[in-house]
Amino acid sequence: MKTRWWLYVQAIFWRILMRLGMFLHTFGFTHPPRPSFARSSPRAGGGCMTLYFYCPPAYFQEASVDAVGDNTDTENGDATLKTDSRFPVVVNFHGGGFTLGHATDDARWAQCVVRDTRAIMVSVEYRLAPEHPFPAAVDDGVDALLYLAAHAAELRLDVSRLALTGFSAGGNLAVTVPLRLRDRIRADGRAQAALSSFELQIICCVSWYPLLDFVVAREHRRAASVMPDKTLPAFFTTLFDDAYMPDLSLRASPFASPGRAPDDMLAESLPPHIFLYTCEWDMLLNEGLHFVRRLEGLGKKVSSMMIEKVPHAWDKSPNPFRDQAKVDMLYRIACAEMRSLFEK
Repeated sequence: MKTRWWLYVQAIFWRILMRLGMFLHTFGFTHPPRPSFARSSPRAGGGCMTLYFYCPPAYFQEASVDAVGDNTDTENGDATLKTDSRFPVVVNFHGGGFTLGHATDDARWAQCVVRDTRAIMVSVEYRLAPEHPFPAAVDDGVDALLYLAAHAAELRLDVSRLALTGFSAGGNLAVTVPLRLRDRIRADGRAQAALSSFELQIICCVSWYPLLDFVVAREHRRAASVMPDKTLPAFFTTLFDDAYMPDLSLRASPFASPGRAPDDMLAESLPPHIFLYTCEWDMLLNEGLHFVRRLEGLGKKVSSMMIEKVPHAWDKSPNPFRDQAKVDMLYRIACAEMRSLFEK
């Protein structure tokens, strides 16, 4: 187990490089959008996090954009708000091993979500490890949902039509946040009463190449992979695991390893529709496939796809000449699934 200060030094180094990589990721034939505005959301344990909103054009009509709030940062300086309708919500969690990344890293995904589902996407700037180890990230996800539910009328959100999405570590959060939310509500009767009045309903999860089991050794995962040399290198996976889960006794927690959650917890907490995308050359492939079979056995409506001949996080490549058309096609498939549920 690495000392915390050394993990922090490594995290800072890779965060700088990742920011450079994500800057290059924005290049290409099309440019991803900037957030429409941002909101500061309180955490239950103190402090605040930032939520970034990506909104469809229909959101901005009639009434002053200042109605969105003081913490508004929009490209449309003269944009206006329409006040007579609400929009479905897609809450997104970025990847980066719970250690790297930023809420705006999934801007290309946001572009597709806003265009194809006509929903508002809210990307969560959750706390990162090693400064904030487990369960900080999953707790931030729960607090973000509670904030959106409490401010749904003000922000014109239809929280009865809410989807959770995420990539890699964010894919884990798309699954663990509902489990943690259920646990929080059961432990706090006041939260249960308040939440029921907001009519929050998670109708689906869209999880891209998630980590689902912190207990299984990375060496075992790597050896069992189709292409071990294409998996994430050990220096990355060791950093991620030691930074986020320094307490080995907590690695089996269902709020970190949903693949080890009891059947009743998965059945009660997860929404009826699950969409799970895996990568053929990813060390996380097998646990993803196993999770799909388990959810199907619990009666969930699971749609899964293994993307052939690609490594983990293939869609976030910094190469500006990557095949963005293939990525966009898969994004559109996922968005079409969400839209069909929003329109029911």
